[in-house]
Amino acid sequence: MRSWKLFISLIFLVILSGCSGTKLVRNSLTPEMVKEIKKHNNYIKIHLKDGGLVITKNYHVTLTADSINGNGFRYSFNRSEVTGEANPFSLSKDEIALIETNTLRGNLGNLAALSIVGVPSAFLATYCITNPKACFGSCPTFYAPSQSKPALMAEGFSSSISPSLEKTDVDMLYWADEKSKELSLKLTNEALETHVIRRVDLLAFTTGREEKVFAGTDDRFYRTSDIIPPKSCQAREGDCLELVKQMDHLERYSKTSSRNLAKKEEIILSFDNVLPSRLGLLIGSRQTLLTTYLFYQAMAFAGNYYGELAAETEKGNNHLKGRMQKIWDKLGAIEIYIQGKQNHWEKVGEINEMGPIASDIHLLNLPESQNKQIKIKLRMTKGLWRLDYLGLAKITGEETPLRIKPALVLKNDTTDRDACMRLSEEKNPLITFPGDNYELKYRLPGECSYQFFIESRGYYMEWMREEWLAEENLHKVAIALKFPGLFMRMAAPGFKKAEPKMEKIFWESRYVRQ
Repeated sequence: MRSWKLFISLIFLVILSGCSGTKLVRNSLTPEMVKEIKKHNNYIKIHLKDGGLVITKNYHVTLTADSINGNGFRYSFNRSEVTGEANPFSLSKDEIALIETNTLRGNLGNLAALSIVGVPSAFLATYCITNPKACFGSCPTFYAPSQSKPALMAEGFSSSISPSLEKTDVDMLYWADEKSKELSLKLTNEALETHVIRRVDLLAFTTGREEKVFAGTDDRFYRTSDIIPPKSCQAREGDCLELVKQMDHLERYSKTSSRNLAKKEEIILSFDNVLPSRLGLLIGSRQTLLTTYLFYQAMAFAGNYYGELAAETEKGNNHLKGRMQKIWDKLGAIEIYIQGKQNHWEKVGEINEMGPIASDIHLLNLPESQNKQIKIKLRMTKGLWRLDYLGLAKITGEETPLRIKPALVLKNDTTDRDACMRLSEEKNPLITFPGDNYELKYRLPGECSYQFFIESRGYYMEWMREEWLAEENLHKVAIALKFPGLFMRMAAPGFKKAEPKMEKIFWESRYVRQ
């Protein structure tokens, strides 16, 4: 049995390094080191960019704005011990790839942007403990006024799960009131995550009564008019037209396959009486909890080694990044096809907006056509997408937004000048923890009616749950990274068991600071 575990660990490490045996030992923890870490009830594990590692207790460190100092064990790139516990260390932020800790100590300062935290069970909501794979999570959430009441409308950079995956995300505030002087947004961290937010800019457009501006899949903005609803919408279950005619939170979605979570499905749309013009397909959608579950399951299988994987991506292990990307590629985007001559389906693009929190609308430019009837096929992973809205829009031109930064930031109804400065200057990002919430106020020029988007940039660090550590299985991590198709089949029974109650548990497990 012991030799089998060693063999499995070797497979995991080969995939981790992607090359020769000389790198295997260099980038891994030994079982003895894992046991040693577990003895430290409140530990900090510091992964260095040169491959080294420092392990210490949390009360053995002091912090400055951009450095960490203390006493602890230090290991070289090949994991031979360099120092004893009594020996001091001093590390700058630039030397550190990632920090792991199992304490909720909140004074890591700017270094908190590099930390992964193991959460004690006491901090989990009852619903999370019942099914921790359905626990609420998905980056910063944004509330905007709708009919003078705050409504959840957007989530920022859902796919940016580590510093090296930092991205810019644009979300349409579809239901936001058309304010003429000031707009207030609520920014929250309602998950067991560390959010690192570099900017939250408001993008505003003036629009006429019959006009709408939409964000294109090509990172441009398009003014539109004469939106045409589909005449028919056919899926495997039959007619789905009433669920997609309006952006109204009534969504068309399906259940996943019980044998293969990557199994595909198709939806056929038809549009009649289409006049020749420049057209775009509108898709309002969000993801189901499938990606959330798979991400959490992968973290659970990695267990005590999750920090090793995360640190490797931050040290530039492109082989590992590529392996991880292949898992999500197996699920794929919403692929869009248009029916051409001789009923041949031609792929014209795809939409891949990750995140289960809020539906967002995207516009895909369609090829010019003289046909009065247009047929479109959507191909996607079964049970992955919730479709709220589908339509054709006449494109009348491209637009450049008015970009507005927060004029004022409030935390707990008190002006927070530091937070406002961080969101304006971007060099030192705003770092938020579970339960944090801010009110961002934007001043609008003139007396116009505006349509709004929010542009956010940053990343987040998902916290490990102690409940997940019992599922540590490096063999399954190796399968996920090397054979993502097999992983989708292996994970299907577990997800199908959780699927019926996941949505309810997800929304009822949001973290709110008491």
